[in-house]
Amino acid sequence: MRLFEDFYVYPWVSYQENNCNAVFIDGQVPVLIDPGHTHLFNNVAEGMAKDGKSPEAVKVVLCTHGHPDHIEAIDLFDNGVIRAISKEEHQFLIGQGKDMYLMTGCSLPKKPFKLFLREGSIKIGAKTFRVIPTPGHSPGSVCLYWEEKHLLISGDTVFYMGVGRTDLPGGDTEALRNSLQEVSKLNIEYLIPGHGEMLKGKDAIRKNFDVILGEFF
Repeated sequence: MRLFEDFYVYPWVSYQENNCNAVFIDGQVPVLIDPGHTHLFNNVAEGMAKDGKSPEAVKVVLCTHGHPDHIEAIDLFDNGVIRAISKEEHQFLIGQGKDMYLMTGCSLPKKPFKLFLREGSIKIGAKTFRVIPTPGHSPGSVCLYWEEKHLLISGDTVFYMGVGRTDLPGGDTEALRNSLQEVSKLNIEYLIPGHGEMLKGKDAIRKNFDVILGEFF
């Protein structure tokens, strides 16, 4: 689904299995954000095909965090593709985070991450995003903020009327509350969560944060 020029969202809408929403940013350096589960990657590939795009064009796979429903399919890409995640999340992934994969029967990524995301600006082709550390759902979770469009790719930090769970290995409720308070200060017109429906409109997104911070915390 094309949202802006060179910016596409591929939501996961089935309730039969858990999987994440994916984002594709085309241009000089085509980037796929959160490819999802390996056996469900056809949802992304078919969505891209409908838009005249192909996973073979992807040069960078960027992960908001390291849970298998967001990154397991990363090994489908060849060795020429750059894999990116925050350093904190990578350290978690090769340590305590292994338990998530054992619990779910998934395989840890075998191919190495070559780019570690850190707080600050990152250029994706001609577009500039801000990497915002948002620990809580996992220790090294990040959100990506596209200031030009007032758009937040939130991973599992915040959903429509919900947040990422904190009862998994590495979860921290207090850290998640602090992360939500920080991102809620942003000027957001489009909220692209890691699961569920996209939110549009500043007032609706403001209300979403107010309800979550008031009722969940």
